[in-house]
Amino acid sequence: MSDKLILGDSHFKQLQERGELQMEEMHGIQVVIMTVDAHQKLRQVAYDDSEWTDEEQNAVMAEALDDPEGWGAPGMEIYDELYGDKPLTDAQDQ
Repeated sequence: MSDKLILGDSHFKQLQERGELQMEEMHGIQVVIMTVDAHQKLRQVAYDDSEWTDEEQNAVMAEALDDPEGWGAPGMEIYDELYGDKPLTDAQDQ
């Protein structure tokens, strides 16, 4: 296990009540000390590793397709023609 941290009674009570404690360490760096339970709850809220819904997938794909520096960039329509999403211009003339 890691080094032990010694907290005064008031800091310990605050940590128990709130699940976190904001302090400044001896070098002037602001730190937050959290209980394991508070940390797990935060991770659940901040990080969702569940399967993507169809709506989420469609939103990401639409964003990528509309990106002016990605698939939505000028000249990228050639890929639509190559993969059959749009008819080739030569085929329309025939």
